[in-house]
Amino acid sequence: MGCGMGMIKYLLFIFNFIFAICGIGILTVGILACVRLSSVTESLNTNVMFPAITLIVLGSIIFIISFFGCCGAIRESHCMTITFASFLLFILLVQVAVAVYAFVVVKNPENSISRDYRSIFNDYPQNKDSRDFIDAIQVTFRCCGVESPNDYTTIYHNFTTPWSCCGKEQGQSCTMDESHREGCAPILMDAIKMFGGILGGVAIGIAGVELIGIIFALCLANSIRNTERRGYRV
Repeated sequence: MGCGMGMIKYLLFIFNFIFAICGIGILTVGILACVRLSSVTESLNTNVMFPAITLIVLGSIIFIISFFGCCGAIRESHCMTITFASFLLFILLVQVAVAVYAFVVVKNPENSISRDYRSIFNDYPQNKDSRDFIDAIQVTFRCCGVESPNDYTTIYHNFTTPWSCCGKEQGQSCTMDESHREGCAPILMDAIKMFGGILGGVAIGIAGVELIGIIFALCLANSIRNTERRGYRV
């Protein structure tokens, strides 16, 4: 094996170390998206969980793929190197699909979030599940109402603004001056768009790294095959 291919061998090994770190990054982003937005997606018709769960699965699989890459590079195994490149190509295609979904579907929820949130908000006084969900959103995002705190007085006549609108103890009420001024629907839309952008950006960025790994692996596999045919091993 020539000096150039020997360098590619060690570069591929280093790449797999970076690849493992990328796997941890994918796993972390997927878990954070699931934890932060799980309660939102249960009530709103915006499926941010699909790309998040996909990234968690991909992050886990990456460790297995890194094993094939490391062993294939160090042992100069043509079979393991090709297996590594094939798995990596499959992961790359899945990540591109996740990125497209995140950018197109999750990052652009249009008016569905506002419509679904308002539907839940309308059941606030009567439905405990709706009330718990709205209170959790208002506490987490420091917002009030759908578009503004005025929603509580225009939709529910003689209804006091709840405790979650101003950070008081549960069961207390807020005055209009104490309430957070921003509505929750626009903040939710911005949060989901941000997570969609992060999911898509991470997937595309790591796909670029994986493409370099595929090129290195195929070059190394070709060199190993040529060396085996000549009956020459270093």
